[in-house]
Amino acid sequence: MEHYKERLKEQYAPLVEQFLKKIDELNVKGIPAPHIPIMGEHYGISKYKIAFVGMETYGWEDIDKFLNTARNNSGEAVFLMEDTINNLEHLKWAGGNYHATFWGFVFKFLAKFYKVNFEDLVTNNTYPELLSSFVWGNTNSIERYKVSAESKGVDYATWELVKRASTCFDSINNIIKSVNPKLFFILNSSVEKDYIQNDDVVRAFGIPVENKKNVMRLTIDNDRKIIYYYLREDDVHIISMPHPTWMGLYSVFGIDSYIDIAMELIHKYSIWNTLPENYKDWKGASQELNKSSISFKRELIANLAATLMKNNLVMSGKELQTLFNMNHILTQYGYSYSEGGGRGIHKLITQVWKYYYDKQDYQTAYNISRAFVNQNGEYAYE
Repeated sequence: MEHYKERLKEQYAPLVEQFLKKIDELNVKGIPAPHIPIMGEHYGISKYKIAFVGMETYGWEDIDKFLNTARNNSGEAVFLMEDTINNLEHLKWAGGNYHATFWGFVFKFLAKFYKVNFEDLVTNNTYPELLSSFVWGNTNSIERYKVSAESKGVDYATWELVKRASTCFDSINNIIKSVNPKLFFILNSSVEKDYIQNDDVVRAFGIPVENKKNVMRLTIDNDRKIIYYYLREDDVHIISMPHPTWMGLYSVFGIDSYIDIAMELIHKYSIWNTLPENYKDWKGASQELNKSSISFKRELIANLAATLMKNNLVMSGKELQTLFNMNHILTQYGYSYSEGGGRGIHKLITQVWKYYYDKQDYQTAYNISRAFVNQNGEYAYE
């Protein structure tokens, strides 16, 4: 857990300092503190890394307390409000309304995903670990003017300066770079126009324009406003849905319908290799494949060779190297394979061929020897 906290601090503490520098001379009384994503205390040991990202808070920590903490220790300011999740304060925030609130969606999803009784989760305190096993963020770290600042008499121009300064927090990339959830729920389909650029993904989630080619976008249900994204570079899945208030009050479908579709998408797109059978499955080592491990490379090369042989095709070392680098399959030293299909990739092919030959799996060894060639079309193994 400390590893994740350190990464969270490394990512957000410089942003806190940047925010402080921009607004330190302003009279910010009445404006809430920025909402920095909160990581539950059991997130680090959870097998299933999930983040729930809403639209905004409705009243948050006093900004003076946040700024005073930040002036003394920007890292401490990052974790100023983490006890709201760890002390299970969020159980009160739904106000018993589980059919049309952000927290109603979160709790219902957790109960469905981990196959536990909903009342046991939210009322009987049977599974407290599940309630602090995720990351909570918002697309707007500073609330809209009319939500809280206006009623407290805050000057709009001052609020606007604070809002502009806070946009450094408002990117999904901050969460990915720090605690790297496997699955995001973005429960806000009407993000601020400041996010709109020339691509839906860029608009909504702050993904750099140059990375658009690495993002897959699929419209799942137009009526329900559900969109699925896959960020290939980070191996991150995003399920974008409307705010749960809209789901419950205006969509005619209801929150439970959205959760059912979310579960279907998790299965359909194999977000995890296996899903929980019961509550005990929440905890454990990550199931993520180590794509740079020798065992993964052996299996991949064997499968590729079998497919190539079946279709009377060959693949050059350079092509295999390109495939590896595009998919972040690294050398044993943690580097990308050298450009041009050099000795590194051919040495790997030879090692894999020898592995299967020594195992007396002669068919696989033969497939590898036939399927892979060098730039001149000669057999790639030595």
